[in-house]
Formats: sequence, C-alpha cells, structure tokens
Amino acid sequence: KIMTMVNCIRFMPKDGHEEEIFRETSKIYKTLDGALEARLITLKDGEYASIIVWKSMEEFLDVLNRDVRLIDVLRPYVKAYDDGEEFHAFSGPSVDLSSYN
Repeated sequence: KIMTMVNCIRFMPKDGHEEEIFRETSKIYKTLDGALEARLITLKDGEYASIIVWKSMEEFLDVLNRDVRLIDVLRPYVKAYDDGEEFHAFSGPSVDLSSYN
C-alpha cells in the first residue's frame, strides 16, 4: 500500500510582502505534478503555512531535489523567527485511519 506524504512549512512574510508570497506560491503550486492537494493557510499574527499532500514519498523527494523550491522563491519575502530560521518545516507519511475501525 502506498502512503501519501504531508509537507508543512510555516513562515512570516515581511511587512507589505503578502502579495508576492501569494503570487510566488501560486506559481510553484501549479508545477507540483505529484501533489494531491496544496494549500496556503493563514495561521496567527500574520503567519502562514504551506501544506502539501503528496501522492507518495517519491513524489515528495523529487520536488526536494528540484532547482527551484518554494522556500528558495519565498526567502526574499519572509522574515526570520527568533531562532534565526526563516522557515519551520516538518513532513511525514500520513496514516490511513480508516483501516482502524
């Protein structure tokens, strides 16, 4: 059974750069052939998160090895968190809970 992968990246846009974030994210999302779903959601205090559900681990890894990645495109428009990082990310395989009835 093939498991899907979920990739989440949260970030804070620099003041006045939300439009660039939306435009660039939209462009990148259109190139994600291996994605089942891709969303940019609003969190709190102006923070955003990119959430992408991938068909498989292989599809996810293919995108990680691209020349142009979402974080590379967005980096000029985001500000660093207190820890000095511009993005906080995590990913992992999804669990199909329907098999646990």
